[in-house]
Amino acid sequence: MIRRQGQRWASSPGFGRRTGFFVGATALAMALAGGLFLLRNEPAPEILSVPATTTTTSTSTTTTTTTVAPTTTLSALEIQKAQEGLAALAANGFLVLSEAGAQMVSAEEVRSWLSLDGLVLQVDVSLVSAFLEQSFADVFVTGNDVWLSATEDGSLETSLSKPDQVCCHPDMAGQVAGRLLDGLSYGTVDLRQEDRHYSPEWVAQTGSTHLIGEFTTYYPAGRPRVTNIHRIAELTRYTVVEPGDSFSLNDHVGRRTIENGFVADGSIVYGVMVQAVGGGISQFATTMFNAAFFAGLEFESYQSHSIYFRRYPYGREATISWGWPDLKFKNITPYPVIIWTSVTPDSVTVQLYSQPWVTGQQTAQWSTSVGVECTKVTTERSRTWQETGAITIDHVTAKYRPEGLNCDGTLSDPEACLFDPEAPVELDPRCPNYDLSTTTTTTTTTTTTTTTTT
Repeated sequence: MIRRQGQRWASSPGFGRRTGFFVGATALAMALAGGLFLLRNEPAPEILSVPATTTTTSTSTTTTTTTVAPTTTLSALEIQKAQEGLAALAANGFLVLSEAGAQMVSAEEVRSWLSLDGLVLQVDVSLVSAFLEQSFADVFVTGNDVWLSATEDGSLETSLSKPDQVCCHPDMAGQVAGRLLDGLSYGTVDLRQEDRHYSPEWVAQTGSTHLIGEFTTYYPAGRPRVTNIHRIAELTRYTVVEPGDSFSLNDHVGRRTIENGFVADGSIVYGVMVQAVGGGISQFATTMFNAAFFAGLEFESYQSHSIYFRRYPYGREATISWGWPDLKFKNITPYPVIIWTSVTPDSVTVQLYSQPWVTGQQTAQWSTSVGVECTKVTTERSRTWQETGAITIDHVTAKYRPEGLNCDGTLSDPEACLFDPEAPVELDPRCPNYDLSTTTTTTTTTTTTTTTTT
């Protein structure tokens, strides 16, 4: 197998390590006159032979005789014509064509590949391989992974994957040498195909046959948060959660950074909207939460947004931030689950593929007040177990507050309640640390007045 890094390619079987062709003086003269180096159909001329020794043995006596083969001496003209033919062959260089593009080989480089052994013209295939290895080292024609989709009845369908193409096909150096010896100054070579990891065979190995959970959410196109949603979808696609294993969105994706492909956009901190790298990925968390909800999977960790957004299902959603909160669910089925994601300019979809085992659906929902300002929403989920038909009930919850307020009506943003002795106004009475007995407009001195002190 030919490898891209650190190894020389083997030459093609048709050429061996060194490719040689007999070239007669007549053929060389024709090549110079006609501009075409015709080699393969020419009769092999005589070449300078190597002396041989023969040993003869008889029953009565042993004698050794040495026979020297007749030697044919090449004329100076023949040698000159052969050298001129070699030079003519290399004069125009060589153009290597491939699906990844073209590479021009200089005449000097081609000349270094060629040699004469008497009238035997040789191409050193190892030198050709070394050149191709260096020139095409960065060649990479990207293929595509298998794509998953579901039929109307929920059956899993897969598209064909397309292999990557890299340098170089095992016969590539031999192809170049062969074209060169045919007197041609160009040649098309084949790249080597490398199968993608995520292929239809990979899907088959998971045993997944059906769509078990799916959800789509929508957003305005073109905003920075769309970049973040697309990036986190890319990072989670093709993930497999094995039976009994848990999937943590934070652990899988890692910290959201510029280096990891995320950008800044809106995020909720202390109940107010701020700019943060990775802003908007909670929409993906909500989409995944709902896919797992309908797949009947077990939630080990989740938290709703503290502020309700109308683009999400009321009371049935999740947020995420680095460290905490996290979205974490467990595969309680005996089959692997494939996490499949897809995006458009204005939507994101999460699909879960496995084998039918359990389904979930929302069967009830109610709300209760928490404190002065907050609302707790409880959503009932009924799970139906396919093997027995049994139905079990569980619940997910969400707690919402008005932007900027705690449930008791105080301000939720700590920065809004930092006491500044030079501030022109006193603390907002809604600040959690508001204390009328210690509040003044310009000093931290304990006083019951609101006048300026000196």
